[in-house]
Amino acid sequence: MEESQQYLNDNADDDERRAAAQVMEGLAGLRLEAKVRAVAAERAALQRRIRRQRFFVALVALVLLAGVAYFILKDKKTPVVVPPTVPQQQEQNTPPPAHKTDEKRTIEPIAQLRPSERLPNPRYAAPEPTMIRGDETENKARKALLNQVWYTGYPLTGLKTGKTFNKADENLKKRDFNAAYLELERLEGQLAGNDTLFYLKGYCLMEMGEGSEALTYFDPLQGRHASWEPQLQWYRGLALLLTDEREKALTLFKQLETQPKHPYRRQAEKAAGLLSK
Repeated sequence: MEESQQYLNDNADDDERRAAAQVMEGLAGLRLEAKVRAVAAERAALQRRIRRQRFFVALVALVLLAGVAYFILKDKKTPVVVPPTVPQQQEQNTPPPAHKTDEKRTIEPIAQLRPSERLPNPRYAAPEPTMIRGDETENKARKALLNQVWYTGYPLTGLKTGKTFNKADENLKKRDFNAAYLELERLEGQLAGNDTLFYLKGYCLMEMGEGSEALTYFDPLQGRHASWEPQLQWYRGLALLLTDEREKALTLFKQLETQPKHPYRRQAEKAAGLLSK
């Protein structure tokens, strides 16, 4: 190639040079045409790959949509068939449902039970009373007696507590007597001699099995609040039983059972009967 170029430069005439130039142009055109064909072929191959990829993606999407549609149709609930309306005449012939009197009795306050109804068992077990030293049999008998007559409950009848006693009131409703007593102890420094405080502390101590301490708060309240008095009398009797003062408790219960309108008359009658055996 170099020799041909040197010949054209040194020895060739003009015709030879023109002929050589035409040959070179033809060769350049052929090379360019071949390059164009190669680029076109490569682009065509790329387009085919792109079309195949798009087809594959579309196919996958179609399969996924078909799967979703299948599960939706599969899980679709069967329409609920509404039963035919019962004729009005048939409804009238159907006997009314029986009243669940037992459920009402369990939530009805003890003091509001009708005389014709059977007195239910106490809702809660009695606390452990103060132990009598050296007489385990007598302690068990006293606990069994208390369990049969432990008709107690909260809120206290006729007692209205203000915001001052909110925390103690919440604990008493949960029967958390230890927490309630600690709160009442804290309030006693601010409310010395307060009757509501005395009644709450007495009740709390009684439910904790501290009969003697409960009486120190119950006794000063006797006869001071008419709305409290019936329940207070009953609770005093229970506190006396906790301290094993059976004769005093029996005397009190006999007084209550002779009062026809006393809300704890039937409870007192039961307690007096058990103590008289």
